[in-house]
Amino acid sequence: MRLPSGVLVRSLLVHDGPIRSAVHAMKYRGADRVASGLAPFMVDLLPAGATALVPVPRSLPRRARFGTDPGRALARALGRMAGLPVADVLRAPLLHKSQIRSRRRGGLRFRAVARPPGGAVLVDDVLTTGATLSSAAGACRGAVSSAITLTRSRSGGGGRRLGSAHGGPDERARNPADR
Repeated sequence: MRLPSGVLVRSLLVHDGPIRSAVHAMKYRGADRVASGLAPFMVDLLPAGATALVPVPRSLPRRARFGTDPGRALARALGRMAGLPVADVLRAPLLHKSQIRSRRRGGLRFRAVARPPGGAVLVDDVLTTGATLSSAAGACRGAVSSAITLTRSRSGGGGRRLGSAHGGPDERARNPADR
């Protein structure tokens, strides 16, 4: 699917059933082996002429809390499978997007610390509305035009936000099991 930002996104699977559980294990329990196990199936999603992989980074507090950065884990595993370098050029804002939204409208803003090579492909775990990938592509200032994700919401991006068996950030904060 092509996002309004112009980025062409290919996703391996719909975010549902067992794959949803696997992605949540990667995101919320640090199970990076999920990335290694599924990367071989993502290689065919790469566009012809791909030169590098640019992981869409997770905010520092979320990395610290959950012990992983899913976009980076997927990019590294995929890079090993496809023989492509990982261009770690994006930095996420210090706050998580739910905190940013509560403070100002406009959403998540990435910044580039270097320009990715031409032909680079964004890599992320889940496509929901496409806002995160569009913001990451914007920070790359035209150097990327495609992205791949492990899963996508049923609406295929541009639709409603995915629900989570773990609840949203506010629900997780109230759940004693997630503290």
